[in-house]
Amino acid sequence: MGKEWKKTKTIYWSDEVNDDFDQVGLKRPSVPEGYNYKRTNFFFNFFAAILYHGIAKPLLGFYCVSKGIRFKGRENLKLIKGKGAYLYCNHTAITDVFKFQSEAFFFGRRVNILGYPDTLSMPVVRTLAKMLGYLPVPLKGDVKNLVALSDACDFYVKKKQYILIYPEAHIWPYYTKIRNFPVGSFTYPAMHLTPVIPVVTTWRKSWIGKKPKQTVYFGRPIFPKEGLSQNDNRDYLHDECLKQMIEISERHPQVEYIKYIKKEKEDNK
Repeated sequence: MGKEWKKTKTIYWSDEVNDDFDQVGLKRPSVPEGYNYKRTNFFFNFFAAILYHGIAKPLLGFYCVSKGIRFKGRENLKLIKGKGAYLYCNHTAITDVFKFQSEAFFFGRRVNILGYPDTLSMPVVRTLAKMLGYLPVPLKGDVKNLVALSDACDFYVKKKQYILIYPEAHIWPYYTKIRNFPVGSFTYPAMHLTPVIPVVTTWRKSWIGKKPKQTVYFGRPIFPKEGLSQNDNRDYLHDECLKQMIEISERHPQVEYIKYIKKEKEDNK
């Protein structure tokens, strides 16, 4: 349970799957037909490596230190024995993506992020984001791009890289619990028989500044089971990941900066 501390406001919610409180306001275009998800061009990768390793990771690492973001449980990442993996994390801050690119500076692997195609609406930013591992998720009916995205995820996993997914989809700032999320987000690791690592951002009391600070916990890897069908493995990975994320979230004391209250049924009329 979150411990009350310096709450600034109250947010009323009705649908933990679809309610969105990030208030970014960016356009959400469709992914262009034939979008190239794989970074295979030599010159593109050369400059991407300079941007990623030489500029982004050191700057983002400094940002995380300055913001008091802590990472715990790195030893669990060693349990996948040099394999690629899918990281599943709760979504509680607009800077969630940046902190994991920073953490890659410590565990030495590229992190590719699945996200809404908002960034595609910004010409320069979309190129920089792609260099940093951004993979825009197509609409459900966009079969060709969905297949291309699946192939790209398998491509990066085989290169021993990480695929970062926020199964809750929407940002709930400073939220201290784990929201329910659909099994569909576990289709790719089930399809490619790739381990899943639960990751949980928690909020701890800070003696500096008015806002709580983040502590990020890496959970134990969850491996697909041989002999199960793809759908059964998808359900198994989802259930085990959700259970572990809830356990991590509840095990560590958190402070409640924003209070979230579920609307009563009559309020939704």
